[in-house]
Formats: sequence, C-alpha cells, structure tokens
Amino acid sequence: MNLVERVANGIQRGVLPAKIFNDPGVYELEKTNLFSRVWNFLAHESEIPKSGDYVLRSIADNSILVARDEAGEIHAHLNMCRHRGNQMCKSDLGNSSHFRCSYHGWVYKNNGDLVAVPYHKDAYGDQLAKKEWGLIPVKIDTYEGLIFGSLNADVEPLTDFLGGFQFYLDYYLKPGEGGVEVYGPPDVWESNCNWKLWAENGSGDGYHTPVTHQFGFHLGYFASSGATHSVGHAAHIPGKGHGIGLGETPGMPPFLGYPDDIVASLDKSLSAKQREAFNPVRTAVGLVFPNLNFLSQPFSRIPGELGVRFCTMRQAQSLGPGRMRLTSWCLLPRDASEEFKEEAYRAYTLAFGPGGMFEQDDMENFNNITNQLKGSAIREVELPYVMGLDQQPVEDFPGPGRVVRPYMSDSNFRNLWGTWASYVSGERSR
Repeated sequence: MNLVERVANGIQRGVLPAKIFNDPGVYELEKTNLFSRVWNFLAHESEIPKSGDYVLRSIADNSILVARDEAGEIHAHLNMCRHRGNQMCKSDLGNSSHFRCSYHGWVYKNNGDLVAVPYHKDAYGDQLAKKEWGLIPVKIDTYEGLIFGSLNADVEPLTDFLGGFQFYLDYYLKPGEGGVEVYGPPDVWESNCNWKLWAENGSGDGYHTPVTHQFGFHLGYFASSGATHSVGHAAHIPGKGHGIGLGETPGMPPFLGYPDDIVASLDKSLSAKQREAFNPVRTAVGLVFPNLNFLSQPFSRIPGELGVRFCTMRQAQSLGPGRMRLTSWCLLPRDASEEFKEEAYRAYTLAFGPGGMFEQDDMENFNNITNQLKGSAIREVELPYVMGLDQQPVEDFPGPGRVVRPYMSDSNFRNLWGTWASYVSGERSR
C-alpha cells in the first residue's frame, strides 16, 4: 500500500503516516493531481486596481501573469512566450500595457493577445496567424475580491468548490460594506518545511497556541488567557477540505479591535446568522483548501492594552518535498481610517511575516518537524489524529458544515487530509 492510500485508509480512524511529509513521489502527485486540478488563489483585486497593473504569481511550478487590461478586465496567463517558451514578464509587480519577450521580441497586450512579431513579413512571409499564438490563458473566477485560477479546464465552478465556506470567508472579507484591501506589498520568503504542516495548522489549530506562543499570554498580547483559549468552535465543509477555528473569549465585546464605525457597518455587510456566529469570536483562523490561510484577531503592540484587529492572508506553495514559499498579505477594511490602517499594519508586522514573533515560533516548529520526519526509523510510524474523534456536531450552530466544540479538535484536520488524499490519489479526476 502506498503512502497516499495509507492516508485515505487511516485518517478517518485517526492515524496518518509520518513519511507523508517528505516523499518525492507525493510531491510529484500533488503537482499533477492536486494543484493542477483545483482552484488556486492568485491575487486580490486591490493589488491590481488600475488598468495595466499586474502581478506575478504561481500555481504549482507554473509562473502566472495576472493583469488588468485597458478595459479594466482581469486576465491570467501562463508567463511564457508562445514562440520559444521564454519567461515573458520578470518583475513581480508593475504596470504595463504590453509585454515584450527578451529573446525574439514578440509583443503581447496585457489581455494576452499577440500584437507584434519582429520581421513578420520577412521571416514569416506575413502568414503567421497572430490570433492563434496569444499567451496561454488560465481560467479565473472571483469571490469578494479574491482572484482564483485553475489549470483544469473542467474544474468545478468556484461556488461549488468553496461549498458554503463563503459564510466563514465573509468574516475576513466583509468588515463593512467596502470590503477589504491589501495594505502594503506582500511579504515573501522560503522555508525548509513541508507546506502541508503549515496548511494543517492554518485550518484551525488552536491546540498549539498556549504552548508555542505561551509568552504572548504572559505578556498580554492576546485578548484571552490559557484557561479560556479552548472555548469556541471548529467548523469544516465535509469533502471540501476547508476548515476554520473560531476561538472565543467569554464576555469580550463583538469584533474587539475594530473602530466603532467598522463594527457598526458589520450590521449591513454580514447576515443575521453570520453576526450570531461571529459576535463571540476573538480569533478566527481558517483555510481555503488547499493552501490559502486567513487569521484575524485583536492584537496589541503594547502588551496589556486592547490593541487593534488585523487580518493576515497567507499562502504556502510547495517547492519540493521539504521546502515551501510563503506569501503573506495584510487585509484591512477598505473604509477604515488611515490612522487605524497604519496601526493595524504595525501590529500585523510585529506578529506575522518573516520577522513576526509568532510566525517565527511556528516556522521553527514546522522546520524541525519536517527535518525530524526524514529519519529512516520513522518509515512505518503513524501520527495520532484522534482528538475529538467521537465528538458530536453542534446542531444549532448558525453556520454551515460540520461544527464541533471546543475549538481544540482534530476534526478539521481529518477532513483536510481526507480531501487531500482524494485529489492526490487521482480519485477526483476519474
């Protein structure tokens, strides 16, 4: 039985093969059967607000050019010249109406159309059909400003892929009628860990916080204590892989850390059921399968003070069995004051990103785990995912999916791994 089959057969009874994080064959299957077949986050619309704006992103090991054309429409293409396959665009972001290949000079509009070929008459006899040789398009769709792309022409509609998780995504994306914007450029760095460790943690791991980030409680950075930290709910969409942990602090005012005007505007941007579910929430950490994470919480740069609420959006992209690239954005309410945005961005930077004190805590653990699980002695070792195995779902929770309490549970992770196995095994493409 191979590793992927062992995951599929074991995860529902709460065990996972430790070797899954470092197997080269699994990495190759993830590229072909997972990332190439699902919807992948590419960018937020606020990153390319003007005609001609573009960013470079990736799906698996493919460079993707995301651009807004002169008519304001968003496009995504493989970042590859159709002539000899050269990298078309080499800058991570910018503004341009056209892209010119540095090898033979083929020129493309920002909508992907091929518009100029040097020596077209002399070299091609004026017979090259330019309309047939535009940049290769990538299928895209959006939700509340998030731009997703897929290499799979037959991918299910994005609405179906999210499968109701939109209810929870709105917590991050709709803090007021103006929605959110990316504040500042994203941070990008690489690390010697497997992306799946990070994704699992990002789908609602509240269990590690009182240990890994213990100093945060002692110094007063968090609006909770170790004693109350497990209060809350864990929710996931069965068979979809998406999951969220909703940590609650009893007696905390709703949406602590947002300005009063933003809190008031939530009555218009969120539904009554969403307000019922989210009013008690202190910390919301969730994952859009397979690798897009959100975390929102109040945080104080000055320990002991109430602080401000920020939201970080992060994506872990696999670079190999034991290496990943992490991209981190700060999402803030578009309608908030510039003073609030600056303060929230400072809090985000202190906590997360390559120099963030909590990010460093997590990355050290993830790197150590990846390295430790390379050992030859753990070839047949299984890891326990049994927390909450017999939990009964909360029947009266206002949100969709399977919801359990308390916040500390392996329920989301078992769903994540089961979904992962169904893609990587090729079952979803049969």
